Amino acid sequence: MYDVHSHESTKTAEDTRSTSRKIVVFCGPETLPSTKETLEAISSKYPLWRILIVQGPGRQRRIWTYLKNKSRRVLREPISYPLSLMAGFPGRVRSWIPGNRRTNPSLFSLCSPQRPNVMYHRSSWLHSQETLDLISQFSPWLGISLGAPILKPSLFELPLQGTINIHKSYLPEYRGMPPGFWELHDGALQSGVSVHWVARGLDTGDIIEQRLFKIPSYTTPGGLGSLLDQLGEELLLSVLSQLDSGEQPRTPQERAKTPTRSIPPFLLKHKVCRSCERRRSARFSVLGRLRSLVKTCLLIGYVFVFAPFRNLLNRVRGTSHVTILLYHRVDDEYLDDVTVGIEQFQQQIHFLASSYQVLDMPEFLASRGEPRRRPAVVITFDDGYESNYLAARLLRREGLPATFFISTRIVGSERPFPHDIEKLGKRVPALSWEEASKIFEWGFHIGPHTATHANVGKINSEQAITEIRTSVEDIIAKFGRDGAAEWFAYPYGKSDDITTHLRQELEKMGVSCCLSAYGGTNPPEFSLLDIKRQGVDHKFSLLALRAIVEGWKVRTK
Repeated sequence: MYDVHSHESTKTAEDTRSTSRKIVVFCGPETLPSTKETLEAISSKYPLWRILIVQGPGRQRRIWTYLKNKSRRVLREPISYPLSLMAGFPGRVRSWIPGNRRTNPSLFSLCSPQRPNVMYHRSSWLHSQETLDLISQFSPWLGISLGAPILKPSLFELPLQGTINIHKSYLPEYRGMPPGFWELHDGALQSGVSVHWVARGLDTGDIIEQRLFKIPSYTTPGGLGSLLDQLGEELLLSVLSQLDSGEQPRTPQERAKTPTRSIPPFLLKHKVCRSCERRRSARFSVLGRLRSLVKTCLLIGYVFVFAPFRNLLNRVRGTSHVTILLYHRVDDEYLDDVTVGIEQFQQQIHFLASSYQVLDMPEFLASRGEPRRRPAVVITFDDGYESNYLAARLLRREGLPATFFISTRIVGSERPFPHDIEKLGKRVPALSWEEASKIFEWGFHIGPHTATHANVGKINSEQAITEIRTSVEDIIAKFGRDGAAEWFAYPYGKSDDITTHLRQELEKMGVSCCLSAYGGTNPPEFSLLDIKRQGVDHKFSLLALRAIVEGWKVRTK
């Protein structure tokens, strides 16, 4: 536990207000990834604010209360609750295996020399007298509830201004939890995020600010939850800026049209998830279903029979391959050959993190010519879509490296990608430079993908060289040489989308390696000017993903 009286600093005239801000953040016993990300964002934006994190349960733990609550749930859900326990049992068994054990992110890790303004206190009970005395002594200006249990007035009224809460719905509708689920259950077309003052009723306090957005056409509960996490962080930072400037917005809530709800029963949750998955799945004819069944059987045979035997031989010879996966959009609004769903992407990277060695691009390049004993994976993104920012957040949660190749004169502009106009008839937003800089700050690499996503194999040589050189110079100007300017991924990626002459000219522009997109894997002795990548889209199941990582060849269009 950190001493809340540490971190004394001398206040100057111009930063008196900022250094006088003391924030107490209330968190539940389980740390959600979004909670840690939001706290990181607050401490980074307001480095002079003193932030005390108080984490703990909202109720005292008593065995009798625990058994009573479980008994009530069994009576209320006599089928769903036992099924939920059975469904979660394999995961708990896997977590007991030391190599598979995954821990929740730690809020204590936020207390570091890089964040001297952050303090942490772990409480056995948020409403204990010890915790109340600690917060009273700290004298906070504002309280923030992040994933906290229901707070009592004796706690949320302690801060001078009161306590605010992020609620991931558009209040007054859909009070309770979990975020986004009941909107999908009811077939709502919109969702949103609200920041409100904490009051005695559940999610009933006056609203400070809200944001509404259209629910993506093919979203799932997990995908919508990730969107709400990102929007909630952005909205909270906006609200803190308002409060810091002296504003005190309060808008009383209207009467809700939807009931307050809680965690859904297992069978209902399964039903909603299946309904969302069916919207994302293609509808096959009888012949199509037969072809799908045959393909599934072939993939099972390849992954579980052929690949293990081949991997054993390659391990002895040191000739195992590296598969470089290529993504474009992580988005629930589209179903096309450059898009994967948000929850689908979460499942894929979780699978890769637990099943394979995921290499950073420099690590992969440095291993060229060395024996490789097992298959490995590299993750890349092309184009620079706005959804890459969410993808980077999800990759960061899993602790996985990735490289983003961006079209530098489309990023940060209203200019559309040519293939979107051709196929969708509209512009799909690109990253802003602020978002690209944040991705780079998180430790990901950013490389050139031409200036305007031109097909360098179809335009004249002079134009192609200008496209490449411009993007390389833009990357160096924004991120320096650490921005992976010497790695170039050419648009469209087929073998005839770049000429032999251009490959030879790359070295003169400071480019040392060139990445394609027409499939295949990379042996230990790979060509730096023809590094192969395999595209991934919404049609890839986890079985199909595992097959291509193991070397299954996918026919390119």
